[in-house]
Amino acid sequence: MELTMEEIQSLCTEGSFERGLRYYREGRVEKLDFVGNTVKAVVAGTHKYRVTIRLDDDFKARCNCPYEGDGYCKHIVATLVALKNYQEGGKREKEEEVINNILDRVSLKELKEFLRRMFREDPKLKAHFKIYFADRGGEKSIQEYKEEINLLYEETADKHGVAEADFNQIQDLAESFIQRGNLREAAKIYQALSEVIAENMEVVDDSDGYYSGEFSHTVEELVKCLKQAGLKHDERKGYINYLFNRYLEGDPDFSQEIYEYALEQFCTSKEDLEYWKKLLGPHLPKTIPENKDSQKYYNAIGLLTMQTAILEALGEIGKEELYKLLQEYYREDVDLFFSYVQLLEKDGKTDQAIKIAEEGLILFNYFTDEISELLNKLQKTKMRDTKPHKK
Repeated sequence: MELTMEEIQSLCTEGSFERGLRYYREGRVEKLDFVGNTVKAVVAGTHKYRVTIRLDDDFKARCNCPYEGDGYCKHIVATLVALKNYQEGGKREKEEEVINNILDRVSLKELKEFLRRMFREDPKLKAHFKIYFADRGGEKSIQEYKEEINLLYEETADKHGVAEADFNQIQDLAESFIQRGNLREAAKIYQALSEVIAENMEVVDDSDGYYSGEFSHTVEELVKCLKQAGLKHDERKGYINYLFNRYLEGDPDFSQEIYEYALEQFCTSKEDLEYWKKLLGPHLPKTIPENKDSQKYYNAIGLLTMQTAILEALGEIGKEELYKLLQEYYREDVDLFFSYVQLLEKDGKTDQAIKIAEEGLILFNYFTDEISELLNKLQKTKMRDTKPHKK
């Protein structure tokens, strides 16, 4: 079965096609095996996904990713594009040879004139060009980077306002600064990109989780750059403040977990943790809302869970305060409950841990299996500790 790009496009949505094509270009199709009329591949996405394609008259394709949208997913598309190029053999190399021969013959002046004309006709190409060569103009502000990244959305929006942004160029730019040791500039790019993705979530189709995944990856890369940049504590405080405020904003709605994880990864010293704790203090709830289905309730529990993580990271310094918090709130949330039981267990307070665990069976009956397993472990520990030793 000979594949064409038109045939591949007909098997999926426009979004899945663009992302699958991008995955192929990024080299994410790691393995392509042929067994008779069946092709099997491994495609690296958020995780490594297995793709199986049957190429006989009864064409079928499947992937073990969680995609539930129309048509085939981006992993299948990437595999089909890889298969198409495999079938074409040396055609692509010949085309590249033709292009290289033309480039060898044209003058720099002709090339510049061609690019200027193309920029007028294709704003998307212009936006990619500006980002690709952004490092030639020196360092920029976060706002300047955001304006350039926003062009990727503006120039790809369809008649309904839905955009398909490709972040390869901006990510390559950040990587170029990292390779030259300019981690602060790379951090600015990742900060700008994460903010632009967040601000544009309403104008993209994120049914396959591509943009939320890119957002998470970008914040992760931001923190990596900051950790390696050799920042002094006063500089680190500025970024802790930034990440914490982004957490409080909670926009987009899935971002809080990502920013909390970023804070946990970034705040590793006693000074960092204490500053984060200082920022959090005024926001800790005085009371817990009674309606456990309300957003206010979840926000309150989220803040208490964050405080728990800080106090645990502080070790002995935060232990007294940690006990006080968990004793007061362990009945409100199952995570706080488990933290309390595990703290008691760690400190050798097995009897008290068993008592709280038994209470948990009543409080959190939808976690019966997990709590029963923990309780069984605690009871075995007690039996071992109380068993008389033979002389």
